[in-house]
Amino acid sequence: MTENWWAQKVRITCESKHGVCEHNVGDTYVFEHVQDYVKGLCSGIQDPARPYAAYCALGQPSWESDDKSIYRIHCISKKGTVWKLERIPDEK
Repeated sequence: MTENWWAQKVRITCESKHGVCEHNVGDTYVFEHVQDYVKGLCSGIQDPARPYAAYCALGQPSWESDDKSIYRIHCISKKGTVWKLERIPDEK
């Protein structure tokens, strides 16, 4: 785990789109801290993403078989978007 994990930045990127949505594949936003409100990110993914942003910040391994350091989650719409969450490495 990382010290000061609550201050760890997490990137969220739209990976796929399955219906009508204001977001597009490639849209990227940053949680400046895990409980941050991210301007421009719709509520259909903002609130569901928060726990996974915390897991990323903590360095908790995900269920993804190709890369345990990222999480992929779906927004609340049944025909919505899939998002990838990943830690942003600390700047030194």
